[in-house]
Amino acid sequence: MTKKHRLFFALEPNQKVRREIHAVQKKLACSGRMIPTERIHVTLAFLGQQAPEMIPQLCAIASRLHFEPCTLVLDRLGTFRRVRVLWLGATVIPAALRDFHQALLGELEKAGIGFDRKAWKPHLTLYRRLRNKTGIMERVAVSWRLNQFSLMESINVQGGVEYCRQGHWQSGSSVI
Repeated sequence: MTKKHRLFFALEPNQKVRREIHAVQKKLACSGRMIPTERIHVTLAFLGQQAPEMIPQLCAIASRLHFEPCTLVLDRLGTFRRVRVLWLGATVIPAALRDFHQALLGELEKAGIGFDRKAWKPHLTLYRRLRNKTGIMERVAVSWRLNQFSLMESINVQGGVEYCRQGHWQSGSSVI
């Protein structure tokens, strides 16, 4: 039996944005498990378990897409209470990002590749397993210049997950 890969397309912050997000995490000081900055990302499309031979096909799809640079302002804190998650998201989704997301999903659909069809609201997880209700939260604004995206694999390891890049694309370039 061939091992399946748990895959997703994602936006990965640069180091400057990661530092700003980490400062927000520290300031919030929630009782829960803080997500390490190297695992912070925004999921574009969750693909779930895929056969290894799908990775080249997914890379080919991504290489055909045009990613127009834009700025995403992460300015909204929220929770998924049922799963006890605190997240940071965007009040406004730039048209270029919304268009790219739709193009990505359209190409996946055309290729017959399954993906999570829940309504997409760009956010990144700051904390998991919150142990208490979060009170009034300060205003936050992290400005993030988007110009790249990745195909990632989620790998279960002792104590959590690790993410491994399977492909990476910048505006106007092919896989790097």
